[in-house]
Amino acid sequence: MNALDRKLLRDLGRLKGQAIAIALIVACGIACLVTMMSAYDSLQLTQQTYYDRYRFADVFVSLKRAPDSLAARIAEIPGVQQVQTRIVVNVNLDVPGLNEPATGRLISIPEQQTPMLNDLFIRKGR
Repeated sequence: MNALDRKLLRDLGRLKGQAIAIALIVACGIACLVTMMSAYDSLQLTQQTYYDRYRFADVFVSLKRAPDSLAARIAEIPGVQQVQTRIVVNVNLDVPGLNEPATGRLISIPEQQTPMLNDLFIRKGR
């Protein structure tokens, strides 16, 4: 072992506290990264499960006016599995306790059947 190697070991011995502090900071950073990646994976799985369970649509299109016959033409596009048309209207709502009116969105649902896409989740009521 030459003189430079001995000096290096002596310097590392004197900097033991700093080396431990640096190692702890790196370990905390790795722990944060693992935690964030786990949370991200969990959120993605939850989102995909929700979308599958309630048959959430992959693509939405807004039109001012379109005939019902357009749905049949869209269904003929390669790769399209299901098409369902709805009427969407934004409305102002008076909510007690809010100074400004809230904005709501009314979305039509089929009369007789369960929606093929974007199924309903009823928390309360019928």
